[in-house]
Amino acid sequence: MLTGQVGCGKTTVAKTLMNCLSEDRFQFQLISNPALGPLDLIKAVLLSIGEKAENGTKPVLLAKLHARLSWYASRGISTVLAIDEAHVIKNEATLDELRMFLNFQEEEQFLVTLILLGQPPLLKRIAELQPLKERISVKFNLEPLDENNTLHYIRHRLKSVGATRGLFTREAIQPLYEYSCGIPLRINNICDRCLLIGFMRESRLIDTGIVADAIQDLNYPN
Repeated sequence: MLTGQVGCGKTTVAKTLMNCLSEDRFQFQLISNPALGPLDLIKAVLLSIGEKAENGTKPVLLAKLHARLSWYASRGISTVLAIDEAHVIKNEATLDELRMFLNFQEEEQFLVTLILLGQPPLLKRIAELQPLKERISVKFNLEPLDENNTLHYIRHRLKSVGATRGLFTREAIQPLYEYSCGIPLRINNICDRCLLIGFMRESRLIDTGIVADAIQDLNYPN
């Protein structure tokens, strides 16, 4: 289970994991809109793995899901199911259905690895469901970046798109960090605005003045 505030990078972590896993050995499925009832959740998972999810009873759909997962396992392919925005699941029966997925086995081999991603309220939801809580072996909360890592993050993003020199002054990082609170999504937004203003002013560097104007611009009511 991976938790964190909005914009901390939970989905990015999941997609990075997906890209790192060999397609020959893993099939990674990401469910992005999990606010579903138990039956619709089963259908969503079936569709994500390429199965038809026509109307049918729950036992029939679960049997179909088990058969497909067993087929993957027989070919040495492990299934990883990631549930993004899991904190929006209000239906306790849906969360319990996720737990039941973990009971899918074939000759003492588990057929599904489940990853839950969500905002901090997910911690409370899981704490109230002891059977599911006990099945979660790894829990991590993704914290915002500190000021030093905010600087490293900005440098990395610039370098990844071809920048050959620093574009932000060291003094500009502090107000940028204070505004963003170290949350990557906010860092992206404020840096985008700073670069746009710097471009329009034909500035070689983003200084504290440009950061202040960018913050004022972002805070201006629409």
